[in-house]
Amino acid sequence: MGAMDIFRGSYQATVDEKGRLKLPARLKSQLEQWFGPSVFITSLAPYELRIYPLAVWEEIERRFLARPSMDPLVTRLLEHANYGQDDEMDSQGRVLVPALLREAIGMSGEVVVSGRGRFLAVVSRERAQAELAKPFTVEELAALAALEQ
Repeated sequence: MGAMDIFRGSYQATVDEKGRLKLPARLKSQLEQWFGPSVFITSLAPYELRIYPLAVWEEIERRFLARPSMDPLVTRLLEHANYGQDDEMDSQGRVLVPALLREAIGMSGEVVVSGRGRFLAVVSRERAQAELAKPFTVEELAALAALEQ
């Protein structure tokens, strides 16, 4: 990954009745150009899908697999994440959201796909609206200001 290979911005999209998510054109072209069409689709939070370029996910997985296998957090993360699956983005930029994840997260209809650095996050439109409506606390703003220094 080069210094500029950062996914950012948010775009509206739809998960169709067959569970396919059509990636917004800009994110589709960035994914193809930087990483190719292979992705790993998973979820680490009950309201969000994550679409990792497969190469990025493999690097994360390698780091976790290097940890002691009895570490309960590593075990849980690997189990949780592996309810997802690999996929190939098709020529139209569509990926298939695994049925188990679609059901668990309630992922259908209008969604927002946003760049989060090394992966794409997919949340329902309602979730995105709720997050935008929630102000940062004074403490959070102070912590963010300190990070900017």
